Amino acid sequence: TALITGASGGLGLEFAKILAQKKYDLVLVARNEGKLYAVKNELEAEHGVSIYPYAADLSAVDAALDVFNYTLKNDIKIDVLINNAGFGDSGSFADSDWQIQYEMVQLNVVAMMQLTHCFLDPMIEQGHGKILNMSSVAAFSAGPYMSIYYATKGFVRSFSEAISEEV
Repeated sequence: TALITGASGGLGLEFAKILAQKKYDLVLVARNEGKLYAVKNELEAEHGVSIYPYAADLSAVDAALDVFNYTLKNDIKIDVLINNAGFGDSGSFADSDWQIQYEMVQLNVVAMMQLTHCFLDPMIEQGHGKILNMSSVAAFSAGPYMSIYYATKGFVRSFSEAISEEV
């Protein structure tokens, strides 16, 4: 079973299609419940897999823990975690909306880190598992007028490389 965040569109949806084709059951996480159920209906009908949609705004504090607890409550063992959810904002940091910048860090960094922390130990215990944390070429440089986005992607890259070495 694979868990994919940001699964209602873009790369998250493409990951879902590929993994469903490979016969993975999926836990799909995104904010838009309607889109999640549309994906569920399409992929279950086309590939005969089980899809578990979970609507959540991962920029909310501890929303990632709610996702983890959902998998525990429903006895869903995660073999693949794809931390794909994220967003960016542009403009001068000094003129930016603080709440948007905060939510970007919560989603791009904290939720990714929290989900990785929650699912890593069970993967280690079962002797297998895969985690993909989506970064960006933005991780390799500073980004004037997108400073927080670039910084979050730099964190994702550095964190992921470190965890990879640890395990």
